[in-house]
Amino acid sequence: MSASHEFTPAQVEAAIRFVVHNGAEDRGQTISYSRVFDAAGLPAPQYLHMGGESHLVTEFMAAFHHLCVDKGLPPLDSLVVHVAGPRKNFPGAGYFRVNQLPDPLGEKTRAVDQVTSTQFWERQREACRSWGVQSRRGRV
Repeated sequence: MSASHEFTPAQVEAAIRFVVHNGAEDRGQTISYSRVFDAAGLPAPQYLHMGGESHLVTEFMAAFHHLCVDKGLPPLDSLVVHVAGPRKNFPGAGYFRVNQLPDPLGEKTRAVDQVTSTQFWERQREACRSWGVQSRRGRV
């Protein structure tokens, strides 16, 4: 692979389709960043981070979020989580940033903001689960 990676709208679309079929329509299951990036044909986020391309992870997930909004899809980015480390089973800080909320796992985040942000995330995941049920039944 080259030292610099970019992504295309088609890769964002592929990632969204993957999350629809393997997350939302599968009882609103969460999916690892690595699986989503693999579905898009991109290197795993940890490799991008190690290669100094952390911005690409953030930019890709922001594009993912905004395309879901543009397409009238539920907030599918709420189903994309880390599988290890201090953020295990939680989305990255960028998920909360794109939703204009404090990161509940941030060092300086107040307890009340931790609760508010976490509850927001839980509601978004539930919206994906509900949408997934309707999609499986052919109602969306």
